[in-house]
Amino acid sequence: MSVADRLRSLFRPVEKSSLGTLQNPTEPFLELVGGRRTPSGERVTDSTAMCVSAVYACVRVIAEDVGKLPLNLWRRRKDGGRDPATDHPLYGILKRPNQHMTMQSFNMAQAAALGFRGNAISVILRDQYGRPTGLWPVHPGSVTLYEATDGSLFYSIARSGTLETAMLGSKPMMVPAYDVMHVKGLTFDGMVGLSPLAQMRATIGNAIAGEKLSGYMMANGASPSGVLVHPKQLSDPAARRLEKSWAERQSGLENAGKTPVLEEGMEWKAVGMSSVDAQFLEQRKFSIEEIARAFRVPLSMIGMLDRMTNNNASESTRSYYDQSLMPVLEAFEAEYSRAFDLPEDHFVEFEVSRLLRANFKARQEGNRMQVMGGSMTPNEWRLEEGRNPTPGGDVYARPLNTAFVDAEGNHVMTTPAGGKDPVVNDDDEPAGNAEEGAENVDQS
Repeated sequence: MSVADRLRSLFRPVEKSSLGTLQNPTEPFLELVGGRRTPSGERVTDSTAMCVSAVYACVRVIAEDVGKLPLNLWRRRKDGGRDPATDHPLYGILKRPNQHMTMQSFNMAQAAALGFRGNAISVILRDQYGRPTGLWPVHPGSVTLYEATDGSLFYSIARSGTLETAMLGSKPMMVPAYDVMHVKGLTFDGMVGLSPLAQMRATIGNAIAGEKLSGYMMANGASPSGVLVHPKQLSDPAARRLEKSWAERQSGLENAGKTPVLEEGMEWKAVGMSSVDAQFLEQRKFSIEEIARAFRVPLSMIGMLDRMTNNNASESTRSYYDQSLMPVLEAFEAEYSRAFDLPEDHFVEFEVSRLLRANFKARQEGNRMQVMGGSMTPNEWRLEEGRNPTPGGDVYARPLNTAFVDAEGNHVMTTPAGGKDPVVNDDDEPAGNAEEGAENVDQS
């Protein structure tokens, strides 16, 4: 058996899970790069789809929201608290994934790939001792997933450009799964996420066709098509000269609004339907709504405010954070834990409090409730607002007239009115008040 036959027997392509490459394209990949037209007659590829404003806006909203959130590695304490896991290699990677990218740009690239292609793939860089040192994102379209006969997974990555070739120079062409971080979107097999670009190809094709139709109408002066009627018969050369002359004088934006001059008894008769009769604008709005629905992005966040009010805009924003963005963040957090094989007491978490940074009123009301409830100090509030701490600001508020119980529901102590020290139950004998305690301290 030759070496090639042995390699073919060792690896077999998982066609249903293949992401497609230029070297080994699959049928869905060929369709994406122009192998088949949509019902509207347009070909949908990465570049043409991103030229649709609704697609670009939806991908950008999700990518920028993920990119602006800091990502931290924590270690759980036995008392339920947490501390930064600064001694783990992943802690430094989450601050600087590689020498050419910030964590913000890396997260934006990964979130854009996940939202647009349904898969976010990055290679784990390691030193000579096998310790992780960084992450390098790769385009999902340059990756093909292979499965070995023993069930092991390998990612064939087609290097694009000198920089990526240099960054992945120490990696084999078949990168093993333990060196790959793969965040998946909606998936049927758990191996590869479905591509929103492929699933929405017909809808995006309609939007592209609408954009082209709008451009053609503007180029022709946004006028309905029609015919010039001559009382006599024109020869073919004369008809061609008349058509050329009319196009030069009346078509195009620079000729919009000009008054046509008809000679020799000619008349202009419009034919066909106008853009309003064909509900052209309604169709374009419907395409935008369809695209936003697929990305689960509220219309108000991509600039469609005609049906928005302050109340439903605020509600749709909260719904977007809870139902659209949070699943994306949780998918990234879970994949970090899996790809880097984190211990049970370690976890990765996005700092979602940044999502409220733009909403000053909601942020202040939330912090006020925490300070008054005793779960945050005034200095913690000031630090969150970018202000320096003040003397005496590291104390916690204590609600008055509050009873405390233990895990079994037994009464432990009560905070009396007037700001005195809590009364503690100890064999049914209450402890002294604040004045008695002060006297005892003075005597000692």
